[in-house]
Amino acid sequence: MNLLLIRHAETEWNRGGLIQGHQDSALTARGLQETTALLIALAHEFPSVDAVYTSPAGRAHHMGNAIASHFRCPLSVEPLLQEQAFGDYEGMTRVQLQRDNPLSAEALFSTDALFTPPGGESLAGAAQRLLSFIRNDLAATPHTTCFVVTHGHILQGALAILKDGKMDNFPRYAQPNASYARLTLTADRCEVIKWGIATHLRHLSQT
Repeated sequence: MNLLLIRHAETEWNRGGLIQGHQDSALTARGLQETTALLIALAHEFPSVDAVYTSPAGRAHHMGNAIASHFRCPLSVEPLLQEQAFGDYEGMTRVQLQRDNPLSAEALFSTDALFTPPGGESLAGAAQRLLSFIRNDLAATPHTTCFVVTHGHILQGALAILKDGKMDNFPRYAQPNASYARLTLTADRCEVIKWGIATHLRHLSQT
């Protein structure tokens, strides 16, 4: 199976540096442009798509719905694809968290995949959610090409496991909004071919 793991487009909270997690915010004007640019790139590369799966968050569902509508394929909402729950930190800016609780900020975003925010979940746990969906659910389907729309932080954890077999360097796998990773999936193997694919966004304004 050809499998694409796609990060949603830019939101207002992304632009403002706020921690979203299970919270949500509207797409920016750039986010809408990113969605269009991604659709054009995918349509150029893939003649057809069998299914699209999306996180229930509105920012991801918007992307999933746009892709499914373009390719005229089924769209399924999958709770296992939701972003890591950041608990009490959701709605804070990363700058505020760094100022008020620098050790937690460093652990959460840089050094410790096992760190659990108050009222939230660890990146290690969130990444295993995503990987369990891929390995246990998607691998059992007859799909030839499948797209999964999810979130930035959970993608870092999952890609670190798939590429390195451990999560020590998860920040290395940060992906821009509306970028994607390309994988191959069989019943017993999931391999990352390329990640952080964002060439389709180069022409967009940075403002």
